[in-house]
Amino acid sequence: MLAEEYSNINSTPFLSNQEGKTISFIYECLKKSCMPFKKASSKPNLKLPLNENKYTQIFVEQVEVFVKSHPNIGVKNQYSDTFNGTKGIPDFYFHKVEEGVHNEPLMVWEAKMLSTSLGKKREKEYVIGDKNNGGIERFKTEKHGKGQTKCGILGFVENENFKHWNTTINNWINDLTTTNTDWKKDEVLSNIETNIDFCILTSIAHRKSDDISLTHLWVSIN
Repeated sequence: MLAEEYSNINSTPFLSNQEGKTISFIYECLKKSCMPFKKASSKPNLKLPLNENKYTQIFVEQVEVFVKSHPNIGVKNQYSDTFNGTKGIPDFYFHKVEEGVHNEPLMVWEAKMLSTSLGKKREKEYVIGDKNNGGIERFKTEKHGKGQTKCGILGFVENENFKHWNTTINNWINDLTTTNTDWKKDEVLSNIETNIDFCILTSIAHRKSDDISLTHLWVSIN
């Protein structure tokens, strides 16, 4: 059904009024990939432990299975910015497939571990980190997502539960607002959908020139 619904998106460089349907299609592919990802990443022949990069690679492979139902959309690991020259490299991105044309990404995603075993130095890395390497921080400073209005962060939940991480991350953001004027209270995450396997949240990240809408997809790996 998804393939039929979106197969008529034209092959012009810009999606214009079809963009909303394209983004919705991407979200559906991401959600549908969660259970196959959990199955693929728990195979006994894998060399453990898996890290953030390896989990991301497996997840993107599963997303690709569903994205292939659309002839004009692709997904790939790591994006090097060929349009704005930003130095950050998001972990994966969606793009329009068009012969002879190199288009800006439809959406870029960062991936982060949500784990209590990261250590004191990295414990808040989903939000903020050393050298502008926090997940949300990268989008706020336009290290990722420059020129875009919708991006995402994929979180691999290694321990605790979705509610714990939603509360914890929002507390980190609220704490930042008291010491850093770049962070605002309305940047906290709002839960949209939760089940056993995944959780979807949304937030706004304020940038110097505009705001960016972030979708947070958390997948349980425990």
